[in-house]
Amino acid sequence: MPEFVNEQPMYENRPIPTDEQAERFLLGGILRDPDVMGSVVTVIVDDNFFFFERHRLIWHAMTQLYRMGTGIDVLTLSAELEQEGVIQKCGGREYIFDLMDAVASSANVEWNVQHLRSKYVLRQLIKASDDTIKKSLDASFSPDEILQDAEKAIFSIADQQVRQSLQHIEKFVTPLLDRLANRKDGITGIPTGIAELDELTNGLQDSDLIILAARPGVGKTSFALTIAANAAIDYHRKVAFFSLEMDGVQLAQRLLCSRAKVDQSKLRSGKLSRDEMNDLIATVAPINQAPLYVDDNADLGIMELMSKARELKRKDQLDMLIIDYLQLMKTGNEESRAVAIGNISRGLKILAKELHIPVIALAQLSRKVEEKGRDRPQLSDLRESGSIEQDADMVWFVERPYVRSHKEEDYNKAELIVAKHRNGSVKDIPLYFEPNITTFRNALDDGGSGEDADYQYNDGSDMGPADFGDYT
Repeated sequence: MPEFVNEQPMYENRPIPTDEQAERFLLGGILRDPDVMGSVVTVIVDDNFFFFERHRLIWHAMTQLYRMGTGIDVLTLSAELEQEGVIQKCGGREYIFDLMDAVASSANVEWNVQHLRSKYVLRQLIKASDDTIKKSLDASFSPDEILQDAEKAIFSIADQQVRQSLQHIEKFVTPLLDRLANRKDGITGIPTGIAELDELTNGLQDSDLIILAARPGVGKTSFALTIAANAAIDYHRKVAFFSLEMDGVQLAQRLLCSRAKVDQSKLRSGKLSRDEMNDLIATVAPINQAPLYVDDNADLGIMELMSKARELKRKDQLDMLIIDYLQLMKTGNEESRAVAIGNISRGLKILAKELHIPVIALAQLSRKVEEKGRDRPQLSDLRESGSIEQDADMVWFVERPYVRSHKEEDYNKAELIVAKHRNGSVKDIPLYFEPNITTFRNALDDGGSGEDADYQYNDGSDMGPADFGDYT
């Protein structure tokens, strides 16, 4: 990074974006009217907002007084600087008096803050660009690493701009009402629509990485899509669904049939009754109005995923991220598949923390699950990397007894096994699965009390287990 030296604020023979007089006027304005400190401190989130060292030290002392509830004036500020042992670096008490004498009032404080913020942002961009140039000239860094670091730095700068900007009151009232409504049911995170799961987790929490795993054909995509639809359509949460296995049209078909309760095979064949067609049409509007985004790029890598997620977050279009599925993601040049998958899972955890959102990553289980005598998966069955278990805040397994037994009494039975829960207890949650519309719901919902459901075509023919194959 470039060295910004007070005596010569230059970078490559060009002046660094600074304004010493504006810094003096801002600090002097606060001394004239300490009441403005409350608004100023919400904008200045970094001592480096001030370029000149003496001003950084004075600002730091002001914030210490403000946090302690001590009034800010020439005497208290000088005493705080003396206590910190930096009063001489700041020019002594004389300089503190000069700051206050330099301005007549605090009238221009807001203008000075915005003016200095523009200088601060430009300096941050210079530092980020300089760091990118140095890494680009260093053969030990890969292009993907450099792109990732550069994007993260730029996103951080842009994110500060967004957080500091003024917004209409509606921006704050709407989420407040949402939180109050959710608290009635004890939900503080994103609701899944699965009652026992929401009760266990209080909703999916920010910064959590959740691994949803199953063998092929059990229903992990269907369960993930059920959660995505419930969150986006019923609770108006912004959800991004990255599908590396199915294209967007297939996902839309599943979603339409699930919400309209229309058999998928009838939609594919076009043999729909008038009522079923009306049900599908009525379902289109709520789906189109929901904040649900789909990316069906099958050649997606962790760097591209993080870039797209950051862009959605920057636009305030992301509350939850779902990836289907982890082992299909494009990897780098790691020596082994286990290392590659571990890097992806670690990247997803970092992304969840950085964007403050829950991230659900689907994963395959190893074939050991299918061994005789095994009736349920274990954490050690997570395929290809122990890092997945280590990085995850929660691990869920989807189980459907019918896939193993092919017994008719097991046809609609399903179970969500919460095998790891870093911030709570583990639990086995019974579910009800409807194969013809590939959707999961609460086990005790109507028709889902554990008794098998009979599905009827409009022509009166019975639908039984043999009519449905495995579902992803």
